[in-house]
Amino acid sequence: MPEIVNIDINDKGYPEKLKMIFGSKAPALYLQGNTELLNTHSIGFCGSRNSSPKGKDAVRDCASQAAKNNIIIVSGNASGIDFEAHYNALFSGGATILVLPEGINHFRIKKALKPVWDWNRCLVISQFLPDDTWKIYRAMTRNKLIIALSGAMIVIEAGEKGGTMNAGLETLKTNVPLYVAEYQDMSEIAKGNKKLLDMGAKRIAKNRQTGKANMNHLYHDIFDPPTSTSSEQLVFL
Repeated sequence: MPEIVNIDINDKGYPEKLKMIFGSKAPALYLQGNTELLNTHSIGFCGSRNSSPKGKDAVRDCASQAAKNNIIIVSGNASGIDFEAHYNALFSGGATILVLPEGINHFRIKKALKPVWDWNRCLVISQFLPDDTWKIYRAMTRNKLIIALSGAMIVIEAGEKGGTMNAGLETLKTNVPLYVAEYQDMSEIAKGNKKLLDMGAKRIAKNRQTGKANMNHLYHDIFDPPTSTSSEQLVFL
């Protein structure tokens, strides 16, 4: 079991992107795992705990693609979308950062994650005191850290209210690009997605030719890879 390390804004290796987002209020961090994952290309994921089958399919697709392109997956260690993001990053041979809504002393590896868990490809982070317990406001605060650690954010399924919608709104206030999954009938499974898209979020849709989510524009926002071609046809996820 790796030891827990505590770093703050004055320490070497403290993420520059956190300094850019939080300024002088950048939080001290408690870390466990591979700290080299802190300063790498990353995508944050946020979505409902009670995600639909379509939402789970979307996050599995996006997380797996990103992991295979050496992009770190960042999410909040909750059930539903968060779990699928972490699991599929590791299953695909990639790495993941788990950002906790509580003190790091409360962290336990979820049973369903153990088959793919590898401390060399995992980093657990908390900005709270080690023994702090879960609180709603801490979960909201945790979302801001996920945003700050990410080169871009993906909202998979957002309700009209709640933590996922809050994360999307907070992302729009920053210079972190926000991508939102676009479904054929968002009035049923993702009412908040349409609102975020109407407010300026970029869409993620499925490439008709490959049957996979088009991630190229998102990659471009992170590290300028080849972008999609004009012949690419996008359909709903």
